Amino acid sequence: MKSSILVALLIILFSAAAAQAGHHEAEEGRTVIGMGLSMDGESKPLYSGSMSNMKIWQEWIQAHNDRDFDKIAAMNSDDFNVSLPNGERVVGSAAHRELLEGWIAGANTTWKIWWMIPNDAVNADGVMEEWLSTGNMLTMTDADGNVSREFHQVDMKITDGKLSSGYVSSMENIPAP
Repeated sequence: MKSSILVALLIILFSAAAAQAGHHEAEEGRTVIGMGLSMDGESKPLYSGSMSNMKIWQEWIQAHNDRDFDKIAAMNSDDFNVSLPNGERVVGSAAHRELLEGWIAGANTTWKIWWMIPNDAVNADGVMEEWLSTGNMLTMTDADGNVSREFHQVDMKITDGKLSSGYVSSMENIPAP
C-alpha cells in the first residue's frame, strides 16, 4: 500500500513538473533553438525565426552579384551598420555602397550562400529582435585572373523587413576548387 501511494505521489510530482515545463514553453509560444550571450555575458535563449528573412537575404546577396547598388541600398534600413572582420564599422548605405564598389572593382567578387539560420532573441531592453545567421562563400578574381576565396559568417539583424545591423567574421585564403 505504501509503495502504491509513493508511486502515485511520484507520478503526480513528475506530471506537475512536466506540465510546468510545457506550460513555460507554451507561454513563450516559441521554439528554443539555442542560446546566445548578451553583451554582459548573460545567457539568453535563441528562438526559431521567420523563414521569410531567408528570402530577404537571398535577394540582397543576388543584388550584390548583380551589382545592383540601388537595390542593396533600398533593402538596407536607414540606420544600416555592419562591423567587418578587420574592426572597421560601415555606417549607412552610402558608405556601404562605396565599400562594395571599391571591393568589386578590385576583386570582381561574387557571393554564394551556403547556409542560413533565422533566429530571434530578446535584446537588453526586453524587445524581441529578428536575426539571420548566414554562411557565405566569396570568390574574388583579380585583374590577372588569380582566384581567391573567403568564407564569411554574417549575423544580420532584420528590422521591419530591412537589413539594419550586423557582424561579419571571415576565414581567408580558402583554396579554390
